[in-house]
Amino acid sequence: MEPPRVNPKAMLPWLLGLAIGAGGLLQGLHWRSQAPSTALEAVESQLEMVTEENEILRRENEALRSLAQGGGEMPVPQEFIDHIEQEFGLRFLSSPVVHRIAGEELRYRIAAAVESRFGPSGIYDRQDAYHLIGWIGADVNLLAQLTAVRAVGVRGWFDDVTGEGWVTDRFDIENIPDQGALIRLLSRILLHQHFPPPPGYPGDDAARAREAMHAGAASGAEGRFMSAQARSIGFMQADQGNLELESLMANISPFVEGISTFPTSTGRGLADTLHVQGNEELHAVLRDPPQTTRAIIYPAEPADDIRDVRLPEPPEEPYLVETAGQLGLRLWLDAAGDPGMALDLSSAWRGDRYVLVPDGEESVLVIWEIEMKDDDRAGQLLDAALERVAAMADMDADTAPEAGGVVAAPGSRFLRADRVSPTRVRFLNTHERGSAEREW
Repeated sequence: MEPPRVNPKAMLPWLLGLAIGAGGLLQGLHWRSQAPSTALEAVESQLEMVTEENEILRRENEALRSLAQGGGEMPVPQEFIDHIEQEFGLRFLSSPVVHRIAGEELRYRIAAAVESRFGPSGIYDRQDAYHLIGWIGADVNLLAQLTAVRAVGVRGWFDDVTGEGWVTDRFDIENIPDQGALIRLLSRILLHQHFPPPPGYPGDDAARAREAMHAGAASGAEGRFMSAQARSIGFMQADQGNLELESLMANISPFVEGISTFPTSTGRGLADTLHVQGNEELHAVLRDPPQTTRAIIYPAEPADDIRDVRLPEPPEEPYLVETAGQLGLRLWLDAAGDPGMALDLSSAWRGDRYVLVPDGEESVLVIWEIEMKDDDRAGQLLDAALERVAAMADMDADTAPEAGGVVAAPGSRFLRADRVSPTRVRFLNTHERGSAEREW
């Protein structure tokens, strides 16, 4: 029997990936063998980075291999292209590309995109920081959850790195909900072509704000399309929605749920408002996108009221320096169980920054400072922060820590919340008591 033929073009990305990965590991081993004992620490750090980069490459190659084994580009009917161009008053700069891929393989591609978005070790640094701040639990796998909310039960996914769309092998163009998903994907592709992302990663809060605008506008276009379909046929059976995703949302971290649903809830609300005012208004905002999630929540508020928060110089090079934004503060306060308080208090956010730095030989510490509108609101935030410290330290409900006091917490951690200026509150989580007692 003649052996099956292998398409060289389909195998090329996989072979290149293996070659690059092997080369990286061999180079790392060469460094280790040649390095003097005093440089072993630096070599091990380089090897760790090579390993992480190869893991990202492996995931990307898994997706490429699945594409070569049965995926392909899906032809997009012209009527859908015309609909989207009319919807937004824009023309596609190049033909929209939508790939078809096996549903079980889509997860690999999404995970690779999430990892590459943050760069080597970026997702893992965020997992550490998010846990220490209190956004996610110690048992939460951040990459797995961010991947799952994008992959479970979806009809289509937009890759904001390549600007291309993906649908699963279950996609049926005759199915109206699937048509709606295609409308959403084409909207993302069109807006990506005309209003591309900045060349460098802008930071988490700015990235969430931009995603809220683009995903919100696309979600609005999908909703209007579905409503028009229902009106045209007089009746349409209600779509059961993504039941798998709804079940997932009930079991994932509230923080991951919050940042994942923000674009299609708050972001869509703003995009729909701009759509009613006219495409020129929408284009203007997309051309100069909001830089904070606060600007999505309160678009009428002046942007110049936001204050730049600079932290004390850490003793060692930080692993991560980021901004949580008003959305991050609200989700942190939500953990206290009072959404009304969280929404009201977070509305006084005027800036923040957190840093993840080495803390001893095998641990890390996080410092997070939040700037508030005025000293009264800063005092309220400090009270809320002390309550969060007490909860994270498993203290009795009737026992409250003092501002600036060091509190021991499970996992050999030490927590501290204090007020470092009339309008600024600091939260700290460290492995070393000395770091918690230090005047930063």
